[in-house]
Order: sequence, then C-alpha cells, then structure tokens
Amino acid sequence: MNLTPDSALSHAPDDASKGNARTLANPAKWKSIGAFDSDEGEVVWGEITGSGGGVYHTRVEVDEPAFRCTCPSRKLPCKHSLGLLLLRAKDPSDFRAPPPEWALDEAADIDVQGLEIPVAWRSILKDETSKFYFKELEAFVSQERHKHTVYPPVGQEFVALDVVAPAEVKVFILGQDPYHGPGQAHGMAFSVRPGVAPPPSLGNIFRELRDDLGVPMPHNGTLMGWANQGVLLLNAVLTVRRGEANSHKSQGWEKFTDAIIKVVSAGDEPVVFVLWGNYAQKKEKLIDADKHTILKSVHPSPLSAHNGFFGSKPFSQINDALEKEGREPIDWASFEDE
Repeated sequence: MNLTPDSALSHAPDDASKGNARTLANPAKWKSIGAFDSDEGEVVWGEITGSGGGVYHTRVEVDEPAFRCTCPSRKLPCKHSLGLLLLRAKDPSDFRAPPPEWALDEAADIDVQGLEIPVAWRSILKDETSKFYFKELEAFVSQERHKHTVYPPVGQEFVALDVVAPAEVKVFILGQDPYHGPGQAHGMAFSVRPGVAPPPSLGNIFRELRDDLGVPMPHNGTLMGWANQGVLLLNAVLTVRRGEANSHKSQGWEKFTDAIIKVVSAGDEPVVFVLWGNYAQKKEKLIDADKHTILKSVHPSPLSAHNGFFGSKPFSQINDALEKEGREPIDWASFEDE
C-alpha cells in the first residue's frame, strides 16, 4: 500500500474524525510510538494518555489497514488509530521505539467474532461481506460486546434474514435501530420476544391494525407470524448498546442493510416496501419504484403517530398491492410462530 496522508484519512468515519486525527498526528501527543514488521506487513503502535488520564494502546496494520485501540470510542476507526496512521504517513522516522508485548500480540485485547450471515442470503451478500468496512464492523461489534451489554444477543443479529429468504420476501418493513431495553430486541424490526409487552411504537402499530382491519390488539409483541409469511422486518442498524439508542449508527450497518434493500429491489418478484418516518424514506432512492410498491407515512412513534400514521391503513394497502400482483395477502392476525 502506498500510504499517503489522504489515503490514511480516507478511513475516517466522518469529518470530525479527520480533524481529531490531524491533531493527534503529532509525536508530542504520544507517550511512545514505534513500528515493526509482522506476517501482515508493517505494524505501527502507540501509547497515548486520554483526557480522563487513562493510557490507551493503539495498534494499526499499515499495508491492509486494520485498527485496534483500547479507548472507549464508538467510532471505528477511532481518532487515535487514525492519528497514528496519519503520523506514519507524514513522517515514518518518528517510529523508533521497540514494540511492547501488547503490540506484538495481534489478539491481545479482543477476539473478533465473525457475523454469520444466514445460509439463504450468504451467496447473494458474499461481495458485501468481503469488503473492508464489514470486517471493521465485525471488529466493532466484538469490541462492544467485550466492553458492554449489546442487543440483540450474540447470534440473533440476523433473525429477520434467517426467517425470510430473498426469494420469499413479499413485504419489506424498514426500521431504524434495535430496542435497547433488556429482553426486547431479537433481530427483527419492531418485534419483541414472545411474552414481552409491546413497546410504544409497536403498540401504535397494533392500534392502527385494529382500526384498519379489525384485528384485536395482542398482549405481547412478537411478529414472527408475519415473518413466516414473507414480511421482512429489518432495521437499518442491527445492534445497539444497552440503554443507548443509536449507539451503533455509522459503524457500517447502514451500508450493509442498504445492500440488502438493493438485493430485494433487484429481485424478480414485486415487493411492497413500507417506509415509516423520514429516516426510512431516505432509502426510497435504493428501490426500483417501477417494479415495486412503496408505501410511506410518518413513523408510528408516540411522537409522530397522530400526525398521519393513525388512519393511514397500511395493512389493507399492503394486501391490496399484493393481490394486485397476484401474490398471497398477509394474515395480519397471525402474530406468533406457528
């Protein structure tokens, strides 16, 4: 790899990270820095004191950039990793110290656990999961699970894909972020585990379903019965830190789920895409509107449901669109796994 300042900064997740990296690309900011050759090529490392007084260990593989840092940053790569790589691009002569033991151990801090894609989707998403950002995403999720409680539990990130194969998708309802309360998220947008009371947004969905089709409101919030009929309930971001909404945004999940939207849009069968709220509606550009039906309204959140979600009759509209295309309508009264 021909490392330049521009190529180093190309890994930054946002402009703020670039600015922070430029500040940290100064040897005076670091307690010690060095470099050595490994089986993966050149590795640079550094020790730096954080604003709270803790010392962070930063390790970057230069040739095929891979980043690791013990700081608590949610961003990947963090500002320390970017700053170290930028400093290496600007002046390799600064990296003279011999490597400490932690830098030599490429698995010293965490074991990266791969995110296992369900078999039915694996080949069609193979190119996406081989991209560098997805490897960074796997490292980020592993690091988060090592340090924090993360929902949904390990192995449940892709329940929505596991239940509905690409060729089986009839309805695609896009959510934003998993529930961040204990015992709620289980890998499907808006749905919660069997026996768990519906959160407010889901309660509003059930209220609208009752008013639209006369379906009695259930006492728990699992939507597995919908998924079993071909309703893909997918969040744009598939993991979250406990108690911190949107804590895993901008880490790569959005790129991955955008790819899933494109895959479904490119399929042979017409699908009904349901985009509730401004966030979901930004994804409309990824959908072939000539082939598919796109239904839009405000989000069912208590903050917005009274501004157009109530009375929008999405469930009857979905079934009308499916029947028009010769596809079996959804039995919206079937909630649980049967």
